[in-house]
Amino acid sequence: MDARKPFAARTGLSLVEVMIALVLLGIISMIFMQTTRFSQKNTGKSIDWQAESVVLEKTIENLRVGHTVSQLQKIDTSFVDTTQGTLRIQCKVKGSVPPSAVTNGFPPSRLAMITVTAKRTTFADSIVVSTYLWLN
Repeated sequence: MDARKPFAARTGLSLVEVMIALVLLGIISMIFMQTTRFSQKNTGKSIDWQAESVVLEKTIENLRVGHTVSQLQKIDTSFVDTTQGTLRIQCKVKGSVPPSAVTNGFPPSRLAMITVTAKRTTFADSIVVSTYLWLN
């Protein structure tokens, strides 16, 4: 009979196992950093778009209150809105007569097609909204 001791149980990790764990940890960390950077970039954009959408809504409501249909159909103006804190938002308003397919059943003398574009002056993207305003 052999007097040698049977193999002792392992008590630690081998070098290969530690290296594999470090590589996996590095890959996961890289993915996390990329998604964090992407999220921060898009959060900034959504904040800009939120301010632009507030300006769009305010502009359309102001057009509805202070103008006649014939004025709205001919309007072509632009201005810079500064009511959103430090943001400067360039707005363009263009009016036209709505197409006959839209006015089917409605008197065209009471409808105006309005296109409002809002763009932050330091940002490349813009929001464009086209709507039909009905005035009594």
